[in-house]
Amino acid sequence: MRPTTRALVQHYVDALDLWGDVLEIGGHRLAKCAVQEFPAPRFAYADLNLEASDIPQTIIADITDCRATIPDSSFDVVFSSDVFEHIDRPWLAAREIARILKPGGLAITWTLFSWRNHPCPVDYWRYSAECLEFLFGDLDLLEKGYDLSDRRKDQPGFWGSGMDSVPVDQFGGWRENWAVYHVGRKGPGPAVPPFRSSDHPSARFLRMDTQGTVTNPRLLDQEPPAGITVGAQQRLVGSAKRVEAAQTAVASGVADLTEEVRALSARLDRLAGVVANPPPTDLQRVARRLRRLSRKRPGPTARR
Repeated sequence: MRPTTRALVQHYVDALDLWGDVLEIGGHRLAKCAVQEFPAPRFAYADLNLEASDIPQTIIADITDCRATIPDSSFDVVFSSDVFEHIDRPWLAAREIARILKPGGLAITWTLFSWRNHPCPVDYWRYSAECLEFLFGDLDLLEKGYDLSDRRKDQPGFWGSGMDSVPVDQFGGWRENWAVYHVGRKGPGPAVPPFRSSDHPSARFLRMDTQGTVTNPRLLDQEPPAGITVGAQQRLVGSAKRVEAAQTAVASGVADLTEEVRALSARLDRLAGVVANPPPTDLQRVARRLRRLSRKRPGPTARR
């Protein structure tokens, strides 16, 4: 879980004095779930998933339709992190979350706006903050926004299968990582200041979106920030070409060296055979000939 997500959850737990029944959507496994954010006895934590896991309190159900499993108004908090992008029909999931929340209950949803494809098992959607507000239209909005804490993190892909891999160049892999979040309440309740307006160190990452503020240096008649000028870009391209040429030369050199190593290995194999079975010396050959002659020479004739 992101530090920003953890800090926002704690903000609302403290500000609203939350307690009671908590449902996490897609906790996946015990080491990765949010049970530590909702400790007992203050909270009674449960996880909803499509299949069993090592989380003891797992409800096997589909959040897009769980009426047969979860009654109305069952939970005080419904939480999900990096799950909504994997739900095939998120509009149904949002409706079900509103249904199973108790009056005054809170839904905290953290998902993705810009991220590399990561199918586990399927990666369906990306969301804007306005999209989440629309999906959770049955709830009163407390806060929405973007989390840019991982924005420039290099994400080339980390799975051995390569299913989450992206092209890698001189800038690295995927480097525009934006999460998006929504906090909604079922019905009226006490006023609470949004986390993004707090002085918590992580809140600054939720204030980094600049929608509504001109940032393009050309429109502002300003010099671009150092590192993204045309000249810098050209130098980076030139460096990339030189690196590519060097890689090609190294690959060619390695191929040549491999052939030389193979030839030397063959010579060493032949030499090892000679050492194991050396040819006879001149002295050994003479000795062998004398022995053969001595065997052929007739013995002395007996006197009559």
